[in-house]
Amino acid sequence: MLEALSLEALAHYTRGMTTMFFILWTANIYKYRHENSMMMVMTIAAGYITFGFIKDVIFLFTPWMTHFSVEGVVSLIDILCTPFVTAFFLEATNPGIVTTKRLLAGVFLFLLPIATYIVIQNEIIIQIAFAMSFLFSGTGFIFILYFVMRYDKCIADNYSYTQDISVKWVAGCAIAYFSWLATYYLCFNDTTWAGEVIFDIFSMVIWIVMWRFSRRHHVIIEMLEKNTTDEREKRSTPKTEDDNMIHSAQNESKKPTEPTEKRKNMVKETFLTQALAQKMEEKIYLNPKLSLNDLALSIGTNRSYLSEFLNNQGKSFYDYINEHRIAEACRILDTAQTGERINIANVAARSGFNSISSFNRYFYKIKEMTPTDYLYLRFIDKRS
Repeated sequence: MLEALSLEALAHYTRGMTTMFFILWTANIYKYRHENSMMMVMTIAAGYITFGFIKDVIFLFTPWMTHFSVEGVVSLIDILCTPFVTAFFLEATNPGIVTTKRLLAGVFLFLLPIATYIVIQNEIIIQIAFAMSFLFSGTGFIFILYFVMRYDKCIADNYSYTQDISVKWVAGCAIAYFSWLATYYLCFNDTTWAGEVIFDIFSMVIWIVMWRFSRRHHVIIEMLEKNTTDEREKRSTPKTEDDNMIHSAQNESKKPTEPTEKRKNMVKETFLTQALAQKMEEKIYLNPKLSLNDLALSIGTNRSYLSEFLNNQGKSFYDYINEHRIAEACRILDTAQTGERINIANVAARSGFNSISSFNRYFYKIKEMTPTDYLYLRFIDKRS
Protein backbone atom coordinates (compact mmCIF):
# COMPACT_ATOMS: atom_id res chain seq x y z
CA MET A 1 0.00 0.00 0.00
CA LEU A 2 2.78 2.38 0.96
CA GLU A 3 4.71 1.49 -2.20
CA ALA A 4 1.66 2.21 -4.37
CA LEU A 5 1.14 5.57 -2.68
CA SER A 6 4.81 6.46 -3.17
CA LEU A 7 4.63 5.58 -6.86
CA GLU A 8 1.44 7.60 -7.25
CA ALA A 9 3.05 10.58 -5.51
CA LEU A 10 6.09 10.27 -7.81
CA ALA A 11 3.80 10.17 -10.84
CA HIS A 12 2.02 13.36 -9.75
CA TYR A 13 5.36 15.02 -9.02
CA THR A 14 6.85 14.15 -12.43
CA ARG A 15 3.66 15.24 -14.20
CA GLY A 16 3.82 18.63 -12.49
CA MET A 17 7.53 18.94 -13.18
CA THR A 18 7.03 18.00 -16.85
CA THR A 19 4.20 20.52 -17.21
CA MET A 20 6.37 23.32 -15.79
CA PHE A 21 9.24 22.19 -18.01
CA PHE A 22 7.15 22.51 -21.18
CA ILE A 23 5.70 25.87 -20.12
CA LEU A 24 9.16 27.34 -19.50
CA TRP A 25 10.61 25.62 -22.59
CA THR A 26 7.91 27.02 -24.88
CA ALA A 27 8.35 30.50 -23.39
CA ASN A 28 12.10 30.23 -24.02
CA ILE A 29 11.95 29.11 -27.66
CA TYR A 30 9.18 31.58 -28.50
CA LYS A 31 11.79 34.34 -28.90
CA TYR A 32 13.61 32.25 -31.51
CA ARG A 33 10.56 31.63 -33.69
CA HIS A 34 11.56 34.15 -36.37
CA GLU A 35 15.09 32.79 -36.86
CA ASN A 36 13.93 30.34 -39.52
CA SER A 37 10.94 28.21 -40.47
CA MET A 38 12.30 25.23 -38.55
CA MET A 39 12.23 27.17 -35.28
CA MET A 40 8.77 28.52 -36.08
CA VAL A 41 7.41 24.99 -36.54
CA MET A 42 9.17 23.82 -33.37
CA THR A 43 7.56 26.71 -31.46
CA ILE A 44 4.12 25.65 -32.72
CA ALA A 45 4.77 22.01 -31.80
CA ALA A 46 6.06 22.98 -28.36
CA GLY A 47 3.04 25.20 -27.78
CA TYR A 48 0.65 22.39 -28.59
CA ILE A 49 2.44 19.85 -26.40
CA THR A 50 2.43 22.39 -23.55
CA PHE A 51 -1.29 22.84 -24.07
CA GLY A 52 -1.68 19.06 -23.80
CA PHE A 53 0.08 18.88 -20.43
CA ILE A 54 -1.82 21.88 -19.03
CA LYS A 55 -5.06 20.30 -20.21
CA ASP A 56 -4.23 17.11 -18.30
CA VAL A 57 -3.60 19.07 -15.10
CA ILE A 58 -6.97 20.80 -15.43
CA PHE A 59 -8.80 17.51 -15.97
CA LEU A 60 -6.94 15.96 -13.03
CA PHE A 61 -8.66 18.31 -10.60
CA THR A 62 -12.12 18.13 -12.17
CA PRO A 63 -14.77 15.38 -12.13
CA TRP A 64 -14.91 15.38 -15.96
CA MET A 65 -12.06 12.91 -16.36
CA THR A 66 -14.14 10.08 -14.87
CA HIS A 67 -16.52 10.29 -17.81
CA PHE A 68 -15.68 7.77 -20.55
CA SER A 69 -16.30 10.12 -23.48
CA VAL A 70 -14.18 12.92 -21.99
CA GLU A 71 -11.26 10.56 -21.45
CA GLY A 72 -11.48 9.47 -25.09
CA VAL A 73 -11.53 13.04 -26.38
CA VAL A 74 -8.49 13.86 -24.26
CA SER A 75 -6.58 10.95 -25.81
CA LEU A 76 -7.54 12.10 -29.32
CA ILE A 77 -6.42 15.65 -28.53
CA ASP A 78 -3.02 14.28 -27.46
CA ILE A 79 -2.66 12.41 -30.75
CA LEU A 80 -3.21 15.70 -32.58
CA CYS A 81 0.42 16.61 -31.81
CA THR A 82 1.52 14.16 -34.54
CA PRO A 83 1.25 16.53 -37.56
CA PHE A 84 3.01 19.34 -35.64
CA VAL A 85 6.03 17.27 -34.64
CA THR A 86 6.26 15.49 -38.00
CA ALA A 87 6.14 18.92 -39.66
CA PHE A 88 9.13 19.99 -37.56
CA PHE A 89 11.21 17.03 -38.73
CA LEU A 90 10.22 17.60 -42.36
CA GLU A 91 11.03 21.32 -42.19
CA ALA A 92 14.41 20.58 -40.58
CA THR A 93 15.39 18.24 -43.42
CA ASN A 94 13.75 20.10 -46.31
CA PRO A 95 13.50 23.84 -45.53
CA GLY A 96 10.37 25.36 -47.04
CA ILE A 97 8.34 22.16 -47.39
CA VAL A 98 6.01 23.04 -44.52
CA THR A 99 3.45 25.66 -45.53
CA THR A 100 0.43 26.93 -43.65
CA LYS A 101 -1.93 25.04 -45.96
CA ARG A 102 -0.07 21.74 -45.60
CA LEU A 103 0.11 22.05 -41.84
CA LEU A 104 -3.59 22.88 -41.58
CA ALA A 105 -4.41 19.91 -43.83
CA GLY A 106 -2.54 17.59 -41.48
CA VAL A 107 -4.28 19.09 -38.45
CA PHE A 108 -7.69 18.75 -40.13
CA LEU A 109 -6.97 15.07 -40.80
CA PHE A 110 -6.53 14.47 -37.06
CA LEU A 111 -9.51 16.64 -36.12
CA LEU A 112 -11.82 14.27 -37.97
CA PRO A 113 -11.54 11.41 -35.40
CA ILE A 114 -12.24 13.90 -32.59
CA ALA A 115 -15.41 15.14 -34.27
CA THR A 116 -16.46 11.57 -35.10
CA TYR A 117 -15.85 10.36 -31.56
CA ILE A 118 -17.90 13.19 -30.05
CA VAL A 119 -20.85 12.02 -32.16
CA ILE A 120 -20.41 8.22 -31.97
CA GLN A 121 -18.31 7.68 -28.79
CA ASN A 122 -16.90 4.33 -29.83
CA GLU A 123 -13.55 2.99 -28.57
CA ILE A 124 -12.73 1.77 -32.08
CA ILE A 125 -12.38 5.38 -33.25
CA ILE A 126 -9.57 5.92 -30.77
CA GLN A 127 -7.80 2.80 -32.02
CA ILE A 128 -8.23 4.01 -35.61
CA ALA A 129 -6.80 7.40 -34.61
CA PHE A 130 -3.72 5.72 -33.08
CA ALA A 131 -3.29 3.60 -36.22
CA MET A 132 -3.62 6.71 -38.36
CA SER A 133 -1.02 8.45 -36.20
CA PHE A 134 1.47 5.59 -36.67
CA LEU A 135 0.77 5.49 -40.41
CA PHE A 136 1.17 9.27 -40.70
CA SER A 137 4.39 9.19 -38.67
CA GLY A 138 5.75 6.19 -40.58
CA THR A 139 5.11 7.81 -43.95
CA GLY A 140 6.66 11.03 -42.70
CA PHE A 141 9.69 9.10 -41.45
CA ILE A 142 10.30 7.66 -44.92
CA PHE A 143 10.29 11.17 -46.39
CA ILE A 144 12.49 12.40 -43.54
CA LEU A 145 15.14 9.76 -44.28
CA TYR A 146 15.06 10.65 -47.98
CA PHE A 147 15.39 14.37 -47.22
CA VAL A 148 18.24 13.69 -44.77
CA MET A 149 20.22 11.82 -47.43
CA ARG A 150 19.51 14.47 -50.08
CA TYR A 151 20.30 17.38 -47.75
CA ASP A 152 23.56 15.88 -46.48
CA LYS A 153 24.68 14.95 -50.00
CA CYS A 154 24.10 18.53 -51.09
CA ILE A 155 26.02 19.81 -48.06
CA ALA A 156 28.91 17.37 -48.61
CA ASP A 157 29.17 18.42 -52.26
CA ASN A 158 29.28 22.15 -51.52
CA TYR A 159 30.66 22.67 -48.02
CA SER A 160 34.02 22.10 -46.45
CA TYR A 161 32.45 22.36 -42.99
CA THR A 162 29.55 20.06 -42.16
CA GLN A 163 29.54 19.60 -38.38
CA ASP A 164 26.69 21.99 -37.51
CA ILE A 165 24.82 21.92 -40.82
CA SER A 166 24.35 18.18 -41.26
CA VAL A 167 20.82 16.95 -40.55
CA LYS A 168 21.68 13.39 -39.56
CA TRP A 169 20.62 14.33 -36.04
CA VAL A 170 17.04 14.72 -37.31
CA ALA A 171 16.84 11.03 -38.22
CA GLY A 172 17.94 10.05 -34.71
CA CYS A 173 15.48 12.44 -33.09
CA ALA A 174 12.69 11.20 -35.36
CA ILE A 175 13.34 7.62 -34.25
CA ALA A 176 13.30 8.77 -30.62
CA TYR A 177 10.06 10.69 -31.16
CA PHE A 178 8.27 7.74 -32.75
CA SER A 179 9.49 5.64 -29.83
CA TRP A 180 7.99 8.32 -27.59
CA LEU A 181 4.72 7.97 -29.48
CA ALA A 182 4.80 4.20 -28.96
CA THR A 183 5.56 4.77 -25.28
CA TYR A 184 2.49 6.99 -25.02
CA TYR A 185 0.33 4.28 -26.55
CA LEU A 186 1.72 1.57 -24.27
CA CYS A 187 1.56 3.70 -21.13
CA PHE A 188 -1.99 4.95 -21.60
CA ASN A 189 -3.55 1.92 -23.24
CA ASP A 190 -3.22 0.30 -19.83
CA THR A 191 -2.65 3.22 -17.48
CA THR A 192 -0.31 2.68 -14.52
CA TRP A 193 1.54 5.11 -12.25
CA ALA A 194 4.86 3.64 -13.42
CA GLY A 195 3.83 4.27 -17.03
CA GLU A 196 3.06 7.90 -16.15
CA VAL A 197 6.53 8.38 -14.67
CA ILE A 198 8.28 6.74 -17.64
CA PHE A 199 6.31 8.79 -20.15
CA ASP A 200 6.92 12.12 -18.39
CA ILE A 201 10.66 11.57 -18.06
CA PHE A 202 10.92 10.33 -21.66
CA SER A 203 9.04 13.45 -22.80
CA MET A 204 11.48 15.85 -21.17
CA VAL A 205 14.59 13.98 -22.31
CA ILE A 206 13.65 13.74 -25.98
CA TRP A 207 12.61 17.40 -26.27
CA ILE A 208 15.76 18.59 -24.51
CA VAL A 209 17.81 16.63 -27.04
CA MET A 210 15.80 18.01 -29.97
CA TRP A 211 16.13 21.55 -28.64
CA ARG A 212 19.89 21.20 -28.21
CA PHE A 213 20.45 19.97 -31.77
CA SER A 214 18.03 22.46 -33.35
CA ARG A 215 19.70 25.42 -31.64
CA ARG A 216 23.14 24.28 -32.75
CA HIS A 217 22.01 23.55 -36.31
CA HIS A 218 22.58 26.17 -39.01
CA VAL A 219 19.84 25.98 -41.62
CA ILE A 220 21.20 26.05 -45.16
CA ILE A 221 18.76 26.77 -47.96
CA GLU A 222 20.75 28.64 -50.64
CA MET A 223 22.36 25.58 -52.21
CA LEU A 224 19.17 23.55 -51.93
CA GLU A 225 17.27 26.30 -53.70
CA LYS A 226 19.97 26.49 -56.37
CA ASN A 227 19.84 22.74 -56.97
CA THR A 228 16.05 22.81 -57.19
CA THR A 229 16.20 25.64 -59.72
CA ASP A 230 18.82 23.81 -61.79
CA GLU A 231 16.68 20.66 -61.82
CA ARG A 232 13.64 22.61 -62.96
CA GLU A 233 15.64 24.25 -65.73
CA LYS A 234 16.87 20.85 -66.91
CA ARG A 235 13.30 19.53 -67.03
CA SER A 236 11.95 22.58 -68.84
CA THR A 237 11.18 22.29 -72.56
CA PRO A 238 13.35 24.08 -75.13
CA LYS A 239 12.20 27.61 -75.84
CA THR A 240 11.03 28.63 -79.26
CA GLU A 241 12.32 31.72 -80.97
CA ASP A 242 9.14 33.59 -79.99
CA ASP A 243 9.63 32.54 -76.40
CA ASN A 244 13.20 33.83 -76.45
CA MET A 245 12.02 37.15 -77.87
CA ILE A 246 9.38 37.46 -75.15
CA HIS A 247 11.93 36.48 -72.50
CA SER A 248 14.39 39.09 -73.80
CA ALA A 249 11.68 41.73 -73.80
CA GLN A 250 10.77 40.88 -70.22
CA ASN A 251 14.40 41.13 -69.17
CA GLU A 252 14.70 44.49 -70.87
CA SER A 253 11.58 45.72 -69.07
CA LYS A 254 13.10 44.68 -65.73
CA LYS A 255 16.29 46.68 -66.26
CA PRO A 256 16.45 49.96 -64.36
CA THR A 257 15.64 52.88 -66.58
CA GLU A 258 16.15 55.73 -64.16
CA PRO A 259 19.69 57.16 -64.07
CA THR A 260 19.49 57.41 -60.28
CA GLU A 261 18.74 53.71 -59.96
CA LYS A 262 21.60 52.85 -62.33
CA ARG A 263 23.99 54.92 -60.27
CA LYS A 264 22.80 53.20 -57.09
CA ASN A 265 23.41 49.79 -58.64
CA MET A 266 26.87 50.82 -59.82
CA VAL A 267 27.75 52.16 -56.38
CA LYS A 268 26.50 48.97 -54.76
CA GLU A 269 28.48 46.76 -57.14
CA THR A 270 31.63 48.84 -56.68
CA PHE A 271 31.27 48.69 -52.92
CA LEU A 272 30.76 44.92 -52.89
CA THR A 273 33.67 44.35 -55.28
CA GLN A 274 36.06 46.37 -53.15
CA ALA A 275 34.77 44.98 -49.85
CA LEU A 276 35.04 41.39 -51.04
CA ALA A 277 38.54 41.99 -52.39
CA GLN A 278 39.61 43.35 -49.01
CA LYS A 279 38.12 40.40 -47.15
CA MET A 280 39.83 37.96 -49.49
CA GLU A 281 43.16 39.75 -48.86
CA GLU A 282 42.49 39.28 -45.15
CA LYS A 283 41.92 35.58 -45.95
CA ILE A 284 38.56 35.40 -44.25
CA TYR A 285 37.97 32.22 -46.24
CA LEU A 286 40.41 30.37 -43.97
CA ASN A 287 37.59 30.12 -41.45
CA PRO A 288 36.09 26.66 -42.19
CA LYS A 289 32.77 27.72 -40.62
CA LEU A 290 32.39 30.80 -42.82
CA SER A 291 28.81 31.25 -44.04
CA LEU A 292 27.07 33.64 -46.40
CA ASN A 293 25.65 35.47 -43.38
CA ASP A 294 29.09 35.80 -41.80
CA LEU A 295 30.63 37.24 -44.96
CA ALA A 296 27.72 39.63 -45.50
CA LEU A 297 27.93 40.93 -41.93
CA SER A 298 31.71 41.35 -42.16
CA ILE A 299 31.41 43.71 -45.14
CA GLY A 300 28.34 45.56 -43.87
CA THR A 301 25.66 44.31 -46.27
CA ASN A 302 22.87 41.74 -46.20
CA ARG A 303 22.95 38.21 -47.53
CA SER A 304 20.42 38.88 -50.31
CA TYR A 305 22.52 41.63 -51.92
CA LEU A 306 25.70 39.58 -51.59
CA SER A 307 24.12 36.40 -52.98
CA GLU A 308 22.62 38.30 -55.92
CA PHE A 309 25.95 39.99 -56.63
CA LEU A 310 27.82 36.68 -56.72
CA ASN A 311 25.11 35.01 -58.80
CA ASN A 312 25.36 37.80 -61.36
CA GLN A 313 29.01 36.84 -61.70
CA GLY A 314 27.97 33.25 -62.38
CA LYS A 315 29.16 31.94 -59.02
CA SER A 316 27.55 30.71 -55.85
CA PHE A 317 28.91 31.72 -52.45
CA TYR A 318 30.43 28.25 -52.04
CA ASP A 319 32.19 28.32 -55.40
CA TYR A 320 33.53 31.81 -54.72
CA ILE A 321 34.96 30.94 -51.30
CA ASN A 322 36.34 27.56 -52.32
CA GLU A 323 38.11 29.05 -55.33
CA HIS A 324 40.10 31.24 -52.93
CA ARG A 325 40.72 28.28 -50.65
CA ILE A 326 42.11 26.24 -53.55
CA ALA A 327 44.28 29.21 -54.57
CA GLU A 328 45.60 29.28 -51.01
CA ALA A 329 46.28 25.55 -51.16
CA CYS A 330 48.22 26.03 -54.40
CA ARG A 331 50.33 28.76 -52.75
CA ILE A 332 51.16 26.35 -49.95
CA LEU A 333 52.04 23.56 -52.39
CA ASP A 334 54.12 25.94 -54.53
CA THR A 335 56.39 26.68 -51.58
CA ALA A 336 57.12 23.00 -50.97
CA GLN A 337 60.73 22.00 -51.52
CA THR A 338 61.70 19.13 -53.81
CA GLY A 339 61.59 15.87 -51.90
CA GLU A 340 59.69 17.41 -49.01
CA ARG A 341 56.94 15.21 -47.60
CA ILE A 342 53.61 17.04 -47.74
CA ASN A 343 50.58 16.11 -45.68
CA ILE A 344 47.62 16.82 -47.97
CA ALA A 345 45.17 16.78 -45.04
CA ASN A 346 47.25 19.49 -43.36
CA VAL A 347 47.21 21.56 -46.56
CA ALA A 348 43.42 21.23 -46.71
CA ALA A 349 43.05 22.41 -43.12
CA ARG A 350 45.42 25.35 -43.64
CA SER A 351 43.39 26.34 -46.71
CA GLY A 352 40.11 26.55 -44.79
CA PHE A 353 38.68 23.13 -45.57
CA ASN A 354 37.31 21.02 -42.76
CA SER A 355 36.93 17.93 -44.95
CA ILE A 356 39.65 16.27 -46.99
CA SER A 357 37.04 14.85 -49.37
CA SER A 358 35.64 18.34 -50.11
CA PHE A 359 39.18 19.63 -50.61
CA ASN A 360 40.04 16.90 -53.11
CA ARG A 361 36.75 17.34 -54.94
CA TYR A 362 37.06 21.10 -55.33
CA PHE A 363 40.76 20.90 -56.16
CA TYR A 364 40.05 18.54 -59.03
CA LYS A 365 37.07 20.63 -60.13
CA ILE A 366 39.16 23.81 -60.38
CA LYS A 367 42.60 22.48 -61.33
CA GLU A 368 41.46 19.34 -63.19
CA MET A 369 44.01 17.28 -61.29
CA THR A 370 44.48 15.94 -57.79
CA PRO A 371 46.58 17.83 -55.19
CA THR A 372 49.20 15.05 -55.38
CA ASP A 373 49.47 15.38 -59.16
CA TYR A 374 49.72 19.16 -58.83
CA LEU A 375 52.56 18.82 -56.34
CA TYR A 376 54.34 16.27 -58.54
CA LEU A 377 54.22 18.61 -61.54
CA ARG A 378 55.58 21.46 -59.42
CA PHE A 379 58.55 19.31 -58.35
CA ILE A 380 59.24 18.46 -62.01
CA ASP A 381 59.12 22.14 -62.99
CA LYS A 382 61.57 23.05 -60.22
CA ARG A 383 64.04 20.38 -61.32
CA SER A 384 63.95 21.58 -64.91
